[in-house]
Amino acid sequence: MRSIRIVFLLLLFAGLTGIANAQRNNDITNPGKELPFDPSVKTGKLENGLTYYIKKNTRAENRAELRLVVNAGSLLEDDDQQGLAHFVEHMAFNGTRNFEKNKLIDYLQSVGVEFGADLNAHTGFDETVYKLSVPTDKEDVFNTSLQVLRDWADGITFTGEEIDNERGVIAEELRARSGAGMRMYYQSVPVLTNHSRYADRLPIGTLDVILHSEYDAMRRYYRDWYRPDLQALVLVGDFDVEEIEAKIRKEFGSMKAPENPRERKVYQIPENKKPLAAVITDKETNDTRISIYYKREGEDVRTYEDYKASMLRTMYSGMLRQRLDEVAQSGDAPFIKAVAGIGLFLGNMDSYSLRADLKDARISDGIRALVAESERAKRFGFTPEELERYKSQMLANADFYKKEADKIPSRIYVERLIDHFTFEDPVVSEDFRYDFYEKTLPGISVDEVNAIAEQWITPSNIAIVLTAPEKIRDRLPSEKELIGLVSDSGKMELEPYKDDVAGLELMKNRPSPGILESRTYNKTVDVTTWKYKNGVTVMAKPTTFQNDIIAMNGFRPGGSSVAADSIYVSAREAGKIILESGLNGLSNTQLQKLNMGKNVSVTPYLNYYDELFRAQSNTAELERMFQMVHLYFTAPHKDEDSFGAYKERVKSMYEGAEDNPGTYFEEVISRTMLNNHLRAVPLTPEQIEKDLDLDTAYEFYRERFSNANGFTFIFAGNFDPDTIASLSEQYLASLPSDTAVQSNWKDIGQRRVKGRISKVVKKGVENKSEVDMRFTGTLEYTPEKARDLNLLAKVLKIRLTEELREKMSGVYGVRVSGFTTDRPYGWYRMQVRFTCAPENVEKLKARVLEEIDAIKEHGVSAENVNKIKKAEISHMEVSLKNDSFWISRLKRAYEYGLEMDGFLNYEEELEKLDSDYFRENAKKYFNDENYAEFILVPEKYEQ
Repeated sequence: MRSIRIVFLLLLFAGLTGIANAQRNNDITNPGKELPFDPSVKTGKLENGLTYYIKKNTRAENRAELRLVVNAGSLLEDDDQQGLAHFVEHMAFNGTRNFEKNKLIDYLQSVGVEFGADLNAHTGFDETVYKLSVPTDKEDVFNTSLQVLRDWADGITFTGEEIDNERGVIAEELRARSGAGMRMYYQSVPVLTNHSRYADRLPIGTLDVILHSEYDAMRRYYRDWYRPDLQALVLVGDFDVEEIEAKIRKEFGSMKAPENPRERKVYQIPENKKPLAAVITDKETNDTRISIYYKREGEDVRTYEDYKASMLRTMYSGMLRQRLDEVAQSGDAPFIKAVAGIGLFLGNMDSYSLRADLKDARISDGIRALVAESERAKRFGFTPEELERYKSQMLANADFYKKEADKIPSRIYVERLIDHFTFEDPVVSEDFRYDFYEKTLPGISVDEVNAIAEQWITPSNIAIVLTAPEKIRDRLPSEKELIGLVSDSGKMELEPYKDDVAGLELMKNRPSPGILESRTYNKTVDVTTWKYKNGVTVMAKPTTFQNDIIAMNGFRPGGSSVAADSIYVSAREAGKIILESGLNGLSNTQLQKLNMGKNVSVTPYLNYYDELFRAQSNTAELERMFQMVHLYFTAPHKDEDSFGAYKERVKSMYEGAEDNPGTYFEEVISRTMLNNHLRAVPLTPEQIEKDLDLDTAYEFYRERFSNANGFTFIFAGNFDPDTIASLSEQYLASLPSDTAVQSNWKDIGQRRVKGRISKVVKKGVENKSEVDMRFTGTLEYTPEKARDLNLLAKVLKIRLTEELREKMSGVYGVRVSGFTTDRPYGWYRMQVRFTCAPENVEKLKARVLEEIDAIKEHGVSAENVNKIKKAEISHMEVSLKNDSFWISRLKRAYEYGLEMDGFLNYEEELEKLDSDYFRENAKKYFNDENYAEFILVPEKYEQ
């Protein structure tokens, strides 16, 4: 369900949603010239009015993303149809012209399409989108996929039996989404949209209509709005464009345009001259948040001049976000975090927005500080130094997408084209965007950017929403006071912003190179391994999956497990504290400023049992990535201000957490399953205040990273291995090390409870239950057993979806997972989880156990075995073209002493799957002797 559709023009993804992207030879001296449509996209319209977009993209070989977009959503519902736009979407999977009942899902699963991941849909206020991810190397499958789209467009059957069967599923979807967040959202929409139609047509609808609507009300909605002039096909993938266009004309050309179509109204959000405000509380939330929107009529982006204006808005809101980040990381920060943005709001409105997570003890201070930063930017503007940094970041971002244009995932292109059809957003090529930025950015002055404030921050069309826990209602400002805090910003005493990075640099002196001990090469997987005298190992796999992206993961056993219980709280947070503090005498804020315009990121962190690094860069900044890794070992920064802000953020995560039913339920499960182990239970604000200490965290981090012996770094991406070797020798082989000291994780004594456990937890006001069923046990871990558990979970999910959702209409979805590890000992978990009506818990739980027993006794059908095989093969084909997948597989091979290419026989191994395989694993892992079930019910529920 699409909520308030704010598109914050996020810096690193400015090209992904909304303002799109670019082509060469533009003439910036002609501001009124129309933006060129991306020439790589074939677009057209059939005689019946249906629009189509086709783009070739080989990023996922032999795969395509298909979408049917309907320019109609919940806003167009009549009074007796509230919720039926969304109901129609559900019915598309319950019987069409060519697929009876659930045969459509069965067919797609039989060719490797996974329900949820590759087959899905969503309904919003203004649009409904049907989604398919399918193979393109099997023509019959692709042709049938187009037939599926055609069936959705004008061939849904809407039998009364299937409508009635689906009522319960949608009611369960409504139930699953219910909670504090949704309740507060419902109350906020009237204020945000000035009591417009949006407030009365939320896509999920009303329970009464869902359960009792007439059949013809749904069929009427389908007749009125599912018609070719309101539909578009969006197809992006590895195929021949001309051939696909011919197929579309053949398959969809026979659709009939209605003779007297119903008017497709465009509903407006009316202006509000005076500010509107709402203070909304809920007993089950533990977050306090302020949202401020300055709305104005949306601005079309059609010409070069419009495009430049959109750039100015991007710069203004992006630089303001950076200032807000800086405030949040300062000592005694007045709010926990804050964001700002200018973009599409909803309907006819765009907005300049400010949002912040507040501290319960400083609510008014936090709001005032948020508004003050906005006012500071408006009154004094941004500095030339800020602007130049941001220009470099925008150009670097455009350069990145230009270089990766043929490697961008198809789903990103699909979203752009959907927005073009539904919201008339421009679609320009990556070349154009880069060329336009390159020519336009140098001439943009700080005065042009600063002028944005006067256009957007006005006294009218303001909407303010404050949401908070019910228990602090007495501390909250009134709606009148909220309006005053925002409206009186012009009276604040403020100083201009001061920059603080002049003359700073990342690394002044390079370390002396280390010594190489050995080099090996695996030809089968094209991986080179270097071992250095300081105990560091480097593995490198060159790929061409991306044009200019290099990814790295570093790892070593240890982690917070080696910390004494007395310093556990500080130890577990040490990596995050150092990341927020910075390095080599630079605060994190200064480091971020120095890295602007550079495609590089490095993150050190610790988990229970490992010390880890995650990093990424392009070729130009590869050495900088190595330098940052080196400095996180040798020169971590200790920053009192950022630590104070971080500590407050962590405390806020746990304050009032017990008031949230879901959080409380998870705590009960964790405490029970791990016998109240110290490190298994959530922290408390009091514990954080007492035990989270900067000096302790810093010293633990220094202790863990002062000796690099045993660290392994794996690189994958588009690089020359000799470059990785040279930089590794300079920056990794030179890391301090004591090879006599080996790092390993420590068994901290966590053990899963044994026996049969059953607990009912009463918490919450919504009439819903959460059911968690889990089977646990011990084993001797191997990667093969991890695969067995994963596949068993997938086949059980297929069965439970058929039974609990399709046949019983008792759930919206069911989650099934299998997990195993060898830390701190070999153990596994098979878990089933779902949300349902409290009165249905016992019969649904019984059905789960019956299905498990059926697999134990009879195995699974050949049809479901085939679904698993096809889905896994499809998944592997995509994964093998992904750098992160190769890093994870090489890491596993290294840690467990496996052959690097051991997983490449996956098709051969999958062909061995049969009914007996699943039956034997079900007998092994669904162990009734170690079974635990936890059931969350409402506080007032009586059985």
